Amino acid sequence: MAPSQYRLAAELVEMIHEDFQGFHPGYRGVHAQGRYYAAKFKATPEAKKLSRAVHLQGQPVPVTVRHGHSASGNPWGPAVTPSMAVKFYLPDGTVTDLIAITIPLFFGRTPDEVLEGLKTLKPDPATGKPDEKRVMQLLATRPWIANAFKLAKAVPYPVSFAQTAFHAIHAFKFVNSEDEAQYARYHWEPEAGVAGQTLEELQKQPPSYLFEELEARLRKGPVVQNLVLQLAGDGDPTDDPTAPWPDDRPRVRIGRLEIVRTTTVEEIGDPVMLHDPTRLTDGIEASDDPILAVRRGVYEISVAHRTGGWKGRLAALERAGSPFA
Repeated sequence: MAPSQYRLAAELVEMIHEDFQGFHPGYRGVHAQGRYYAAKFKATPEAKKLSRAVHLQGQPVPVTVRHGHSASGNPWGPAVTPSMAVKFYLPDGTVTDLIAITIPLFFGRTPDEVLEGLKTLKPDPATGKPDEKRVMQLLATRPWIANAFKLAKAVPYPVSFAQTAFHAIHAFKFVNSEDEAQYARYHWEPEAGVAGQTLEELQKQPPSYLFEELEARLRKGPVVQNLVLQLAGDGDPTDDPTAPWPDDRPRVRIGRLEIVRTTTVEEIGDPVMLHDPTRLTDGIEASDDPILAVRRGVYEISVAHRTGGWKGRLAALERAGSPFA
């Protein structure tokens, strides 16, 4: 990434901390509370028709899953909007990551637009809430953001990680052994089916409810998520995570993920556990999506925050040339 991209990433991380309940040393800026699970992934025969990526050739590969229970940066907050970060361990010792959330589309076309949105949503110190007039003006002038918010509101609150669909939002280019390319978007579809509940029902449960519910299931057997690709058609935008693709685009199941038990960063041997959606492997390439591109810097700077305390945080900002340093 260029230095200017890191400066922008640093500003985004600072605004995320301001909008999502502050900076908590040792924790991520969003999806702060999470637990790790050991899993295995096996690709379907259809997968290698689309990509030569080693983990899509049909041999089982080990995986870790990090489930987060809320988009909040508050590690002690209630469960609201879960996430699913998957790390595939490849035979050559490298890894590739896939990060997915419950919303099907994102809230901005460019990093600058996301930064403007975060500033608009920053809570007023007097009320603890964003300025409603400014929010309405933003939504009125950018209908693609308004549509993303509308879709997000329509997503039911979870009853279980095992019955939640997750979406990776961005388009990626899949290249097979014949150098044939196909753009697609990832989706995790739960084998147990999708189920939801109201926010009021969810908030009757303790904050750790989603983790405990999943772990009760795991004591009975694996929890399965199917990895599905929605294939882009002619003219479908691949550089805009706010743009929906038509519902009639083909969907291909390319793999089966079995979550089998709990695990820890000590057992994994990676105390940092950085998940980076741009950390790809041969056969899968990033699209020209500018939001995808800036996420590398956002995650790297966030790691500096949570692993270095406030001193490491300031040093990371200074290196990035951020005005927040």
